[in-house]
Amino acid sequence: MKKIILFVLLFIASAMAWAGTPYPGLQVEVKRTGNLYDFTASFQTQLSKCAAYQYLTDYEAAKDLPGMVESLAYRESQNTVRVERTADEQVLFFHVRLHSVMEYTEKPFESISFKQLAGDSKAFEGNWSIKPNEQGSTLSFRGTWLPDTFIPLFIIDHFAKNGLIDRFSAIAFLAEKRKILMSGSCGTAQIATLVE
Repeated sequence: MKKIILFVLLFIASAMAWAGTPYPGLQVEVKRTGNLYDFTASFQTQLSKCAAYQYLTDYEAAKDLPGMVESLAYRESQNTVRVERTADEQVLFFHVRLHSVMEYTEKPFESISFKQLAGDSKAFEGNWSIKPNEQGSTLSFRGTWLPDTFIPLFIIDHFAKNGLIDRFSAIAFLAEKRKILMSGSCGTAQIATLVE
């Protein structure tokens, strides 16, 4: 039970250290209906649509996000990937290791959806969509989360939005860092996908 409490604290509190300032133009919204949280986020990046897709499907690169110890991806079919992630976090006086297993379904260069197969929540699922724009692309996330905890939901409500802002800011800042590494690799990736 202590692990479940700490997972929620990690989700809403530890992310505050992920980004010093919010990513410019990041939009985040959190709504709760009963015990179910719905959240959306979007931000613009200089990554092209193809490079943004490659960034989002580089599941092992999540190791570059603060708190992530391991992110292993296992391709199950052409467009399905199982991802196992382990996060090592320090919350107040507690050190916690968290593990989750997710299944990702890819629609090349358009979207990526996922669903939790096992983990510390009752349910967690969502999707990323990629839309081109004049500067590069807009990445949009929509997800639902059903926590497995007895922490009062009003406490989660209080911190959820700020935690998500920091989490998505870290993802957006990492995308900008990676844009240089990904330039030039999209032409080959697009041709390979069209041939398949």
